[in-house]
Amino acid sequence: MRVIAFKIWGDYAHFRRHYTTSSPLTHSIPPPSALRGVVGAILGLSSDNYPEELGCDVCQFGVRLLSPLKKIRLGINYLDTKDGKWVNFDLKAGRLNTKGRLHTQIRLEFIKNPAYEIYFYHQDKKIMDKLKQMLLSHTTIYTPYLGITECIADFKFCWDKDIMPITGKTKVLSAFKSSSLKHLDLIGGIKLIKDRIPLLINKNRIRVKDEEVLFNPQADLVFAEIED
Repeated sequence: MRVIAFKIWGDYAHFRRHYTTSSPLTHSIPPPSALRGVVGAILGLSSDNYPEELGCDVCQFGVRLLSPLKKIRLGINYLDTKDGKWVNFDLKAGRLNTKGRLHTQIRLEFIKNPAYEIYFYHQDKKIMDKLKQMLLSHTTIYTPYLGITECIADFKFCWDKDIMPITGKTKVLSAFKSSSLKHLDLIGGIKLIKDRIPLLINKNRIRVKDEEVLFNPQADLVFAEIED
C-alpha cells in the first residue's frame, strides 16, 4: 500500500470535543476529521466535497506525535456579528456604543507547540500524486490550520513509499485503535492516553463515525501487537 508521510506543526492547536460548549476542550491528537480538512485545504477541495472525496471508504490516515503533549487554556475574544450588528466607538463620548453587540471572551483549551507526522493513503493515484507535488513545492490552495482558523499550520513533505503490514509484537510510533490491540508491554513507566475521536464529519457538520484510539502522550514508542 502506497503511503505519503508529511509533518505538520504550529504554535497552537484546538480540535474541539463535540460535547463541550461554554469552555471547549480539545482532543489530544488531530482526528481524521480534522486531517481531511488539512489535506482538503492543500488540494483545494471545498468543504462540501472533501468529506466525500476523502471519505473513510477511499482514504486512511495515521498520526504520530513528534513532541510531548502539553495543554494550556487561553481566552479568545469573539465578536457577535449576528443580524449585521456591530459595536461602534463613540469618539465624542469617548466610549463604546453599547446599542450594538459586544465581544465575548471564551476560555479554550489548546495544545501548545503541536507537531505531528501524518500518514495518508488514498485509493486514487491522481490525488496521491497531486498531494505529493503540493507538499514538495510547499504550496496550498487554501490555508491549512490545526482545528480552528486561529491555529495556522506549517507543513513539510517527509516520504512516499510502499509499506507492508507488520505482524507480531513491534515498535509502534503512531496512535492506534484500541479495538486492534492484542498485547501491550508497559515497561519503563510508559503512559497511554485513550481518546474517542471523530473519524468523519459530513458536509452538514454531523459526526457519522468515531473510534477509540490509544497513544503515548510523551511522543515515545510503545511495544505492542496490533491486529487490524
